[in-house]
Formats: sequence, structure tokens, C-alpha cells
Amino acid sequence: MVRGWHCPNGDDDKWVEFAERFLRNRVEVLNKDVAICLKRTRGTHAYFPALVICIAFADLLSGLYAGKLKGQRVEPIRRYAAKFMKNEYTSDPRGLDILYKFLRNKIAHLAYPNPFAMVTKPGQPKQRVSWKLNASRHRPAIKVRDYPAPKSLLKETVKPWPVSYDCRIEVSVRNFHSDIVSSISKYLCHLQSDRTAQAHFAKCMIDYFSR
Repeated sequence: MVRGWHCPNGDDDKWVEFAERFLRNRVEVLNKDVAICLKRTRGTHAYFPALVICIAFADLLSGLYAGKLKGQRVEPIRRYAAKFMKNEYTSDPRGLDILYKFLRNKIAHLAYPNPFAMVTKPGQPKQRVSWKLNASRHRPAIKVRDYPAPKSLLKETVKPWPVSYDCRIEVSVRNFHSDIVSSISKYLCHLQSDRTAQAHFAKCMIDYFSR
């Protein structure tokens, strides 16, 4: 255990129970907020707020697993996904990379992402990547599509000149949310028996409640 950590009930042997209660409470808030965002209002959904909430929650879980809540990068999310989420999140590593570096960062700083981003696959020229968010149940939840020939952005997209792309990321916000929530039970099972994971969780709780 991390020095200075004590479970709220005074019994360190019961701290895993606290982890379960802590995450149960966080999931209740997550589910409520995502449900509101994905409720149709005048024929559409609030995709971006739902996606931001989901990515932030994935940040929290991967931080608890890594033992660090500040300065999060995509690498801890990759490791968390490989350990506790579906294989589809690691079969094409570009999915999480583009989601995190392109959509997450642009939403955080510009309110909405650009119509496209430039990304590079190892040993290959840069690709121009567009995006599409939906509330469907399609699999995988994050799909990266490569196109042999460039495609033009839709006419109704606001742009100063013709813009094309040769790759697209498609995100099912509903499935991404569901997969994040489903991963928690696996994480908690791991937490019960892994001393390193326990120490990481305890360290994060000290940081979380000492701010």
C-alpha cells in the first residue's frame, strides 16, 4: 500500500470495497450524462459532449490503472484497453490514437474538431483523416477506413476551398460508452488480486481527494 493511504472506514483490508463504491458512483454520473446527450432532440444527438465525457472517463480508468491522474497521454489508454477492453481496440491501434490525439484534443481546445487531420502511418506518407460520429451499434466501436482514392468533403461542410480526405474514423459513441463501462468489472477483478494495481489505485485516490 501507499504510505499515508487509509480506507475511509479505517480498515485497509476493505479498500477494494471503496474502489467499487467510488467507480459505481462515477458510472452513475457517466450513464446519466451520456443518456441525456444521446437522447434525440429535434432529430439529432449531442455527440461531442457525450464523446468528451467518455474519453475523460477512459482517462480516469487508465490513470487509476497506471497510478497517475495528471498529464495523461494516449499510451496509458492503450495499455488499459489491451488489458480490459475488447480486442477491437488493439487490432488497429490507429483508432485510439486518432480518437485521442485528433478528436479529443481538438474538441478540448477548439470546441469542435477540424473537418480533417493529417496523420502518418509508420513508413508511409501522411493521410488526411476525416471523421464521423454516430449513436449506432456498429462494430468495431472505433473504425478506421482507408480509401484508395481521395474523397471530397460533403458540399454542406463549411470550408474555404475544396477539401479531400483518404481516411475516415467512424465512432459509435454509444458502443464506446458501453465498452468503457463493461471494462470496469474486469478492472475491479484485477484490482482484488494485483498488489501493483492496488498501490496505483491508492496513489491516485490520495491525489484525487487531496486537491
